[in-house]
Amino acid sequence: MTLETPKLDRRTYADLVAEAHRRIRRFCPEWTDLNPSDPGVTLVELFAWLTETMLYELNQVPDRAYLKFLELVGLRPRPALPARAEVTFTPNPQAERVVVPAGTQVAATAGDALVVFECDEECDLVPHALTDIVVVDGRSRVAVLTEGVRQPGAFRPLGWIPRVGNALYLGFSPPPGAPDNAAGRFPARLRLHVTLPPSVRAGLARRCSAPVAAVAPDVRLVWEYWGREDETWWRPLPVLTDATAQLTVEGYLTVEGPGAIRPTRAVEGIGPRYWVRCRLAGGRYPKGREPEIEGITPNTATVHNLVTVRDELLGQSEGHPDESYRLLHSPVAASSVEIEVRTDPELDLDPAAEPRAPWRRVDDFLASKPGDRHYTVDGARGTVSFGDGRRGRIPPVGAEIIAVTYRHGGGAAGNVPAGAITTLLSELPGVDAVTNPRSATGGADQQSLADLKREAPALLRHQQRAVTAEDYAALARAVPGVADAVALPLTHPEHPGEKVPGAVTVVIVADTDDRQPKPGHDLVAAVCAHLEPHRLVATELYVRAPAFVVITVEATLVVERQDRRDVVCERAKSAVNAFLAPLQWEGERRRARFQQWFLPARLSGLLAAVPGVLTVQNLTVRIGDQTVEDLLKPIPLAPHELVTYGDHDIDVHA
Repeated sequence: MTLETPKLDRRTYADLVAEAHRRIRRFCPEWTDLNPSDPGVTLVELFAWLTETMLYELNQVPDRAYLKFLELVGLRPRPALPARAEVTFTPNPQAERVVVPAGTQVAATAGDALVVFECDEECDLVPHALTDIVVVDGRSRVAVLTEGVRQPGAFRPLGWIPRVGNALYLGFSPPPGAPDNAAGRFPARLRLHVTLPPSVRAGLARRCSAPVAAVAPDVRLVWEYWGREDETWWRPLPVLTDATAQLTVEGYLTVEGPGAIRPTRAVEGIGPRYWVRCRLAGGRYPKGREPEIEGITPNTATVHNLVTVRDELLGQSEGHPDESYRLLHSPVAASSVEIEVRTDPELDLDPAAEPRAPWRRVDDFLASKPGDRHYTVDGARGTVSFGDGRRGRIPPVGAEIIAVTYRHGGGAAGNVPAGAITTLLSELPGVDAVTNPRSATGGADQQSLADLKREAPALLRHQQRAVTAEDYAALARAVPGVADAVALPLTHPEHPGEKVPGAVTVVIVADTDDRQPKPGHDLVAAVCAHLEPHRLVATELYVRAPAFVVITVEATLVVERQDRRDVVCERAKSAVNAFLAPLQWEGERRRARFQQWFLPARLSGLLAAVPGVLTVQNLTVRIGDQTVEDLLKPIPLAPHELVTYGDHDIDVHA
């Protein structure tokens, strides 16, 4: 529901005229002619019309005032968010040591504009190409990647049933023309990015009340490398960081780089390689949690759709209260803005603060004292504001306001497709190319006022506390990238069909145009992070993707002779797909169609209403691989299920 703007005065033109007539009879009894032809009544109607016009303008609450009203209760539009992507760099095989510094800029082309991304942290590159990936399951070997040729699909890195001794072998090729005993040039830290297939990323429910490390399987993985051909043992590689929870979660894994490594033939049938392996040394994965990955790649870094600006002069202080300065770029990430006020130390006499104390960003000046060096940042407009002398100090007259650093950017334009990030904007000697294997996600524009008005009732109701099911759903919908959500109380994903006290499962639908808009691992993690601070302490909270019921239609339609059959066929398929789409437009936002029942017979009337269709001769509805016998019998749906459409077979003839 939308938040209806209250009317300050509800009187209409007719009400004003009727009120004037009542006053005439009371205060002017000698005025007896109240017909519209009377000149006095004409004046009354004229002034009633003018008054109604003023009341109409009075009832139009401007957007700025509406925003101020929402700010008084702590509600503000969500700021623009930057997109996130993983990019893989291709180093030159002849380069000695290649380091991608933090802040390195890469870009994607969107029309005539560049969408710029920046690396979040430094990344040491391996100059040797990863050309071989082999899974050793007991005595059998499965080559996932051989001589640069990748087998399609996901794979299990420690075998179909992980046992002690199973291992994942990574083979890096020596540079062309190098001697057989040439030592590998590996960095001090070997950083690998583990990606999960979409089915695994979206199919598992995630428990929000436990960190990833706490749910890691109780197994021991050992990383090793084979140093020389004449050695018969593997040397250990200490694990520095592991955000993959023993290869079960998507993320980065960093081990110490192999030292004096030389090409060997550790795997039969494959030429000399620099071999690094991950071996299961102890423990057992729980059933259903065996690791299954889509890939493991080196030379990968995380980038965000933000650009860093340093040492930007905003202006000079005039010593007035509530001074505001605008940054050259917006929107900005408010947390990245660092402001310095540069002034003559002899003139900066402030008994309440040290002369060279730094200025600090705050959300507002409500708790600021007269001498506090505070400033606020409006990320959407890109403005920096100072206090008025009572709440927050005023910068001294003539002081230079410097933005030491800030990051700007963000928005839905950053959600570029896979393979779009191919341009290096920073000079990187030794890097030949860059690309993003998967599309960028997470970018969102600033929330519109209309959307904020629509969400305001739910936000006011839950007050940032998740108690009822609607509270959880409303908080989940506030996460960018979530089209809709539903909360299922007393529902535990590991105990379907049973009521579990204290358990809540939130089902989220991604804001995509896919037939099955499943949320990815990153979106599920973002919803978990957003809901976790608001849940009750005793609540066991889970976030999962919906299950989809695929419905396929086989029909024979009779059409008018003058209509083109292919056009009518496309109309029929479009009508069925629009009716079965899991997301439907409601105003400016799409909503999921969570329902208890689905009636197949409605498809018959839908096809009959398609322009050009005379009658529906035959109709067969399939749910998955099963044919619906009785079209008039409603099909029950689980609370976490959504209907979607498959590939229809519609025959059209005259």
